[in-house]
Amino acid sequence: MASSSTDHRVPANGFVRTMRRVYNPLGFSKGYNAILAFLALGYLLGFTLARLQYLSFNGVFCNPNASGGTGAAPGECYYYLQVPFKIGMKLHLYTIIPAALLVILQFIPVIRHKLLLFHRMNGYIVVILSLISNAGTIIITKHAFGGDFSTQTWTGAMVVLTTLGYIMAWVNIKLLQIDQHRAWMLRVWAWFSTIITIRIIMIISAQIISMGRNWYTVRPCAQIAFALGENDTLAAYPQCIDYFIGNTPDLPVIVTADFASSNSMELSAALGIPFGAAGWLALLLHTFAIECYLRLTPRESNRLRQVSYERQLERGMSRPGYAGLTAERFGDSEPFRPAVKVTTEQEVAKYEQE
Repeated sequence: MASSSTDHRVPANGFVRTMRRVYNPLGFSKGYNAILAFLALGYLLGFTLARLQYLSFNGVFCNPNASGGTGAAPGECYYYLQVPFKIGMKLHLYTIIPAALLVILQFIPVIRHKLLLFHRMNGYIVVILSLISNAGTIIITKHAFGGDFSTQTWTGAMVVLTTLGYIMAWVNIKLLQIDQHRAWMLRVWAWFSTIITIRIIMIISAQIISMGRNWYTVRPCAQIAFALGENDTLAAYPQCIDYFIGNTPDLPVIVTADFASSNSMELSAALGIPFGAAGWLALLLHTFAIECYLRLTPRESNRLRQVSYERQLERGMSRPGYAGLTAERFGDSEPFRPAVKVTTEQEVAKYEQE
């Protein structure tokens, strides 16, 4: 996220001196960059470590007797224990959790600069794992948190955005446009991290819509019976008698949304109703945040643009500095001025024209 050079300025006080001893060895040269990185990466790391237990699919994720309950929302494992949704959820969990752990190493400057081969190989692993996770997400989206239209469209948008972001990052690094590669990789993982913020928005929203108990959704009797058992299902939803008699698993009933209810399906409804909206809001917030970060760190972007120019020049590319998908190639951005000593009038004219 930042240059690996050490900050040689005289520290303002002892605290700054101490903190530099912490973040300078990691490759951060500016305190504010280190703080932003620790906050963002800590946000992702904490969430991912808490989800490591979900790699035990039957032991924790879909085990109602596990400590703290299942990892899935109440009743959702009715689908996640069936093919193809079981395959989709396993693909998702077994790939995105390792990818989220490995990607943290990609954003540590000292690793990028001193362990370049590791950075490249680890990057390929992260991309492959997260793209497989996207495939699993598409499979399960029909039933994730109720699978309503807003949830499915948000999921589709996330898959398209992250996949296109990876393509942009890959094209740019192949063309040695390192500044654009950095920008697109940051965007992709800002988007992936919306899954954390969704939880916060969703829980707050679930409590709000539960206040008047006037929000409703529908769930099939088969899913309700899976979560509650036959006796509790018939006590809460007597119309499900037709399901038990006629074995009609798709028979739907109305479920009230109530986050504080002892009825786990009412809790599930309270979480499912705002999930799609929470996803769109989280995506908006994360997109705004990452674009602000990119615009507030122009020095790093300019430094990498210069590095890109030098490497493209060494490679003998026809337009060094512009080989990748830069703004100058498609818009009206100011032309890039490389930090080189121009010695001829022809070279001056060349850069002015570009």
